Amino acid sequence: MTAPHADSADNVTRLAPADRALCDGCQQLALPSFAQVDAVMPWTARRMRRGTYLHRAGMPASAVYVVRFGCLKSSIPGDSGEELVLDFPMRGDLIGADALAGQPCATDVIALEDSEVMALPLADFEEACASLPELRQDLYRHLGAALRKEREHLKRLGGMRAAQRVARFLFELSTRYASFGQSSRAFYLRMSRAEIGSYLGLTLESVSRLLSRMHDEGLIKVNLRQVELLDVDALRAIAIGPEPKTTDSLPLQAAA
Repeated sequence: MTAPHADSADNVTRLAPADRALCDGCQQLALPSFAQVDAVMPWTARRMRRGTYLHRAGMPASAVYVVRFGCLKSSIPGDSGEELVLDFPMRGDLIGADALAGQPCATDVIALEDSEVMALPLADFEEACASLPELRQDLYRHLGAALRKEREHLKRLGGMRAAQRVARFLFELSTRYASFGQSSRAFYLRMSRAEIGSYLGLTLESVSRLLSRMHDEGLIKVNLRQVELLDVDALRAIAIGPEPKTTDSLPLQAAA
C-alpha cells in the first residue's frame, strides 16, 4: 500500500526577511507572539492551488501551520470513500496539533480555493517556545479555543434542528468574513452543499432544501454558491432558537 502523501506540485517558498512581518496580520490573528520572534524564524510560505492537499491522514506530522489566506477543509477519510468533514480552516486558523502531540496526521487537509499557509517545522517551534514563553501561551489559548469550538459543534449536532444548524453556520461564516474586513452580508461558499451537510450532520438534500426554503421566504438570496443574507433578524431567530418540537404547519423560522 502506498503511503499517504501531499501534493508535491505546491509552490513552496522561503520568506524573505522583509516579508516576515506579514502585513495582512495573519500570525497576529493566530499566534501574536510570533511577531516577536527574531527574523531568522524559519517560516515557510506554502501556496496551495485549489484541490491540493496540505497533508493526508497517516502522513508523519512535522510542522504547525497558520492559514494566511484562503479556505481549506479538514476531514477524516472513510473506508468506503466517504468523508467526515471536521472544519473549514480560514485566515488565522492554526493547523497541526497532531505534530505537537507526536502523532501522525489524523486528517486530510485540502484547499477549497487557492490558499496560502505559513509552515513552521516542529523542531523550530520547540526552540522558539524555549526562547519565547509567550509562544507556548498562545498555543494553549488556541488549543483551548479549539476545544470550545468542538464542544459547541457537538452540541449543535446533538441538540439543534436542521434549520438551526444551517442558519448558525451561515452566521459563523458571516462573522468570519466580517473579521477579515469583507462583507458580512454577501459571500461565496467555498464548500459544496455535500461538504456543508457532512460538517453539520445533514444530508446533501436537507442542506439544499433548507437553503431553497430560506431563499423562498426572503431570508437569504442564493445563486449557486453565492449567498446574501437579507432578513438578518429572522435568520438570527432561527440560529439562536429554541425551536418547537413539532413543525407541522409552521414557517421556516420555527421549523427544522
